[in-house]
Amino acid sequence: MKILNFSFIVLFFLISNFAHAQSDEEIEKMIVELHKPTKKIQDSLVMLQKEVNSKIEIEKDVIIKEQLKLRYDTLENAKDDNAIKELKLDFVFAKKYPNSLEALRLLRMHVSRFIGMNFYDTYVEVFENFTPEIKNSEKGKQMAENLQYFKQSKEGSLAPNFSLQDSNGKTISLDEFKGKQYILIDFWASWCGPCREELPYIKELYQKYHEQGFEIISVAKDDKPDLWKKAIAKEKIESWRHIFTSEENRSIIKDYYVNGIPHKILIDKNGVIIGKWKGSGENNKHDLQQLLKSIFEAE
Repeated sequence: MKILNFSFIVLFFLISNFAHAQSDEEIEKMIVELHKPTKKIQDSLVMLQKEVNSKIEIEKDVIIKEQLKLRYDTLENAKDDNAIKELKLDFVFAKKYPNSLEALRLLRMHVSRFIGMNFYDTYVEVFENFTPEIKNSEKGKQMAENLQYFKQSKEGSLAPNFSLQDSNGKTISLDEFKGKQYILIDFWASWCGPCREELPYIKELYQKYHEQGFEIISVAKDDKPDLWKKAIAKEKIESWRHIFTSEENRSIIKDYYVNGIPHKILIDKNGVIIGKWKGSGENNKHDLQQLLKSIFEAE
């Protein structure tokens, strides 16, 4: 009888696991169907961007070239809007299937991206709706950790402090600026084309507002210090402070939840994060410029 009972328990366990596997397989198919409309739009926008980019590469007229670049950025904004629409669908779907690792995967897929930046509360709400089994799984624990770093680096949070050496070997700490200056932390790299394309614009902001209390700290995700220093010299950005993130001091990358570059964070005099921008593009430039204008040019 004991052998029979043991065999029944083993069989039940195997059937339950099989059913769970089938359930996740079915959910995966449902997700594919859920994403079909947004994927179709995404593919169309990517094709249009390729067409515009090919025209940009051969266009000689400066004015037309700038118009094409604006068109490219408009398409990029449309991609973001489409991705946010998909994210909202994923929130609803994940809440409907709280016992599914596939549903959790939907959240993990977007949590560090630009599109998820303003949805912290929704992420927490949906994640807390998952069963204890899912939340305590390896992927669930990773998601909980992601949300922890997300929370401490979002707008309205007190910026994580750091104490690191700059390019001149001097220690730089965020606390030394508290009560004195607004700080823009610019995460970049010498090998990052979009990062370097933005540097002339960043230099303009620095020259315009530095005397009024605006400071920049550039944090490089470089692997080779010599290339990093050459890039600083070539771009003529020695005016502000620079930090090189080696394997030993990359906690700043984690603390500010930086998963891609360019990535910018604006911190006020009280040490509170008041602006955050992931990626490049005219919209991000405009938003940063307008925020600085409202701070330093307010009547």
